[in-house]
Amino acid sequence: IRRTWDKDYYEKRARERAEQGDNFEEEDNDKKSKARRTIKEEFKAAEDGSIGPMGSDRAFLKSRQQKLDLDTKVGKVEIINPTSADSSRGAGYWCEVCSCLLKDSVSYLDHINGRKHQKALGYSMRVERASVDTVKERLEEIKRKIAKKADDSANRKPAIDEYDSRLNLEIVEKEALKRKKKEDAINRKKEEEARELESIDPCIAEMMGFGGFGGSKK
Repeated sequence: IRRTWDKDYYEKRARERAEQGDNFEEEDNDKKSKARRTIKEEFKAAEDGSIGPMGSDRAFLKSRQQKLDLDTKVGKVEIINPTSADSSRGAGYWCEVCSCLLKDSVSYLDHINGRKHQKALGYSMRVERASVDTVKERLEEIKRKIAKKADDSANRKPAIDEYDSRLNLEIVEKEALKRKKKEDAINRKKEEEARELESIDPCIAEMMGFGGFGGSKK
């Protein structure tokens, strides 16, 4: 990700600072702008009152509930708030919590899983020991997800059956078209023969054995 400066934002803030002087509230405006942004899960701080290790003010480390999105910003430019950026420049992954630039996805993953980043979010590196009830609830949740997935699969028509149905329908349509062409050819042949018999002289037709066509018996 290549970082660039939002010049319009910077100029606006400079004008406001010059006009308001000592009454200019930089910190409050930054908080409002951050509140408008969607906070990624890896940037969310620990909730107040979260349980943590004994004798520690930090919360137990938690597993992520969402998949990390590392591909959507590849090749894109991200505007960085000039008040939150440090002197580092270049392309990479930007950590809003620690205000640092990571050069690649591997470094980014190592950073957000590391002690420094977790400490800034208010987490310790220790995981809460699971109780028997917690394990049972987790197993029940997994069972419900598996059962729901099985029901969805049962209600959904298998791909092979859907393919067979389309194939059979195409075969039936081709056979029907083939029969229609054959019937049309037979009908055209009969019409041509009838027209030819009508154009033949009755005497000649009688000599040829077609006495039953085109006239009355004498």
